[in-house]
Amino acid sequence: MNRKIISKAAILLVMLFVAWSGNNLDQWGKNKIIQNDVISYYAYLPAAVIFNDLTFEFTKTLPEDFEGTIWLQTAPNGKPILRMTMGMSMLWLPFFLAAHAAAHVAGVSALGYSWPYSFSIFLAALTYLFIGLIFLRKLLLRWFSEISTAITLILVVAATNLSYYVISEPGMTHVYNFALFNFFIWLSLKWITKPGIWLSIVMGILAGLIVLIRPVNILILLIPALAGITRWHDFRERITLNWKFILAAGGAAFLVVLPQLLYWKMQTGQFFFNSYMDSGKFYFFNPQIINGLFSFRKGWLIYTPVMVFGFAGLYFFLKSSKGLFLPVILFIVLNIYIVFSWWCWWYGGSFGMRPMIDMYGIMALPMAAFFDWIRSRREFVQTVTLFALAGILYLNIYQMKQYRISLLHWDSMTRAAYVGIWGKMTWPEGYDKMIKLPDYDKALKGEKEYP
Repeated sequence: MNRKIISKAAILLVMLFVAWSGNNLDQWGKNKIIQNDVISYYAYLPAAVIFNDLTFEFTKTLPEDFEGTIWLQTAPNGKPILRMTMGMSMLWLPFFLAAHAAAHVAGVSALGYSWPYSFSIFLAALTYLFIGLIFLRKLLLRWFSEISTAITLILVVAATNLSYYVISEPGMTHVYNFALFNFFIWLSLKWITKPGIWLSIVMGILAGLIVLIRPVNILILLIPALAGITRWHDFRERITLNWKFILAAGGAAFLVVLPQLLYWKMQTGQFFFNSYMDSGKFYFFNPQIINGLFSFRKGWLIYTPVMVFGFAGLYFFLKSSKGLFLPVILFIVLNIYIVFSWWCWWYGGSFGMRPMIDMYGIMALPMAAFFDWIRSRREFVQTVTLFALAGILYLNIYQMKQYRISLLHWDSMTRAAYVGIWGKMTWPEGYDKMIKLPDYDKALKGEKEYP
């Protein structure tokens, strides 16, 4: 095989894996995609396009055979409001319009919740995964070999919970943020070398979407702000020379966020509104970092151990890309701190630590640096590493199967339960006593919730 196409072949292999797995699982045919948080991310689309009513008054007169679910909260002024922001609906819009046309052609319900609409979300997840991998490949090849890039591309999907959130729950935000992050970082490096008005506008649009989908991801702005910066003078000069481009990017970002602000104003009387309300609490003086990383309830490195190689590669990434190391390490540290400062540090029911998926493109950089270093070691070290990686990949796929049947519990795992289900697809005796339900009320008050 031509060595220059190895990483392209890796993307093809990954895409075939997730497409085949998702097709076999057929979540759209079982009406299991527009569920849980997805209900609130998605509801903007049928409300705006089909019912032409973002006040959601139409929910009072829905037909008896309506297939969907619409969850609404009550704002302080008594009006209904969605908890989630509309960023995901913006990304889904072209897929939704195609599904709406297909529903009419197929003769099925065209109210937004029949199978063509669910299928369109799966197609959207596949599309954004492909976009994310394309730009991640471009990033990795700036510094690392084809072999290391290919291995990293495969692992960052098939050996992590990213694959689960394409195959099983494609309506969740994570694969979309993964794609937006990688595209934004790639554009940032181009912008730093040669800033331009249109490049700045596209970056602003991406930044607006990233923040609208998940506000804490504003940290991604560290990349264009600090990449290549070694002195305060460099940073000041970047701002001084590029202020027009920065304003253009900020204006584009504002226009992306503006519809959300107008919606909040219409429904709450406020342009800026915490739609999570009482559930949006962070305890920054009591972050659960150790639990978030190592707890058997949901520890990131317990259920996604391949990321250990990302941390191990930070030293080698520093040597290969000093200009990008500062914003990367700052992002990793701050993101971990903020993510695990949320009151529900285990993030409810999920496979692994799902909020960390957003930064897998960033973690892929030091991971590839580590694999490049391994390639310079003795053959024995390379062989052991490959066997370890194969085992981790298999473990992830096996645990996804365990999670789908609830053997690997969505929020109540313990060390005893983890050991009890190891290598099994049936419930061990005494399973109910092995798991431990989290105390959500206690955690919401900021009291310690033991893992």
